[in-house]
Amino acid sequence: MKKIIDINNWQRKEHFEWFKDFDEPFWGVVSEVDCTKAYQKSKDLGIPFFHFYLHKSLKAVNSLESFRLRIEDDQVVCYDKIHASATLNNAVGLYAMSFIEYHEDLQTFCSVVQKEEKRVKQIKGLGVDSNTARKDTIHYSSVPWFKITGLTHARNFKYKDSVPKITFGKYEESGGKKIMNIAINGHHGLMDGSHAGKYLDLFQELLNND
Repeated sequence: MKKIIDINNWQRKEHFEWFKDFDEPFWGVVSEVDCTKAYQKSKDLGIPFFHFYLHKSLKAVNSLESFRLRIEDDQVVCYDKIHASATLNNAVGLYAMSFIEYHEDLQTFCSVVQKEEKRVKQIKGLGVDSNTARKDTIHYSSVPWFKITGLTHARNFKYKDSVPKITFGKYEESGGKKIMNIAINGHHGLMDGSHAGKYLDLFQELLNND
C-alpha cells in the first residue's frame, strides 16, 4: 500500500521541485557502523551475518518515512512497507538481482532470504523481473572484498529512478571492534544528509540492541 503526498502542502515542496528534473539528482555518502555485537549475536543465533544486518537495515528503513518515499508519474508517494532488491551470487559466480520481502520477525525473514538465495543460485543471468524492479524496495549491494571509501552507481538517466541504494562493504577489525563501512545514495528531492544520519543512528542502535 502507498499514499500520495500532497506536494503543495509538503515541507519539501521547493526541494523536490528543484531537484526532480536534475540529470543526476542522487547524492551519496560513505560512513561506518560498529557491528561487533551484531556479528556475535548472529553467530549465537546460527544466522548468516548478511541476513542479520540486512534485516536490521530494513527495520530501520521501514521506521523512516524519508526512505519510503518514491517518485511515480511526477507524484511523490510513501509506501507502507519497504523490501529489499539485493544483489546475490548466481550460478556462474556473477551477481543477479533478487527480491526479498521484509518480515519483522527475524527467523521468518531469514527463511525468505535463504529461499531467494537458492532461487538465484539456479540462474546464470542478471535475473531482472517485475519483482526485482519494484519501487517499494531499497537497492542493496554487498561488497565483502574491500573497505568502501567511495562509491558510484551505474545510472541510466533516461530512467527516472528514485529508489535509495545502500551498499555494505567489508568489515574490518579495529581496536577490538568490527567496523563495517556503508554507502548510502538517495534522491535529493526526497531526502538529505540528515535523513541518512537518522538511518545510521537507528541502524547502529538495532545492530547493538535488537
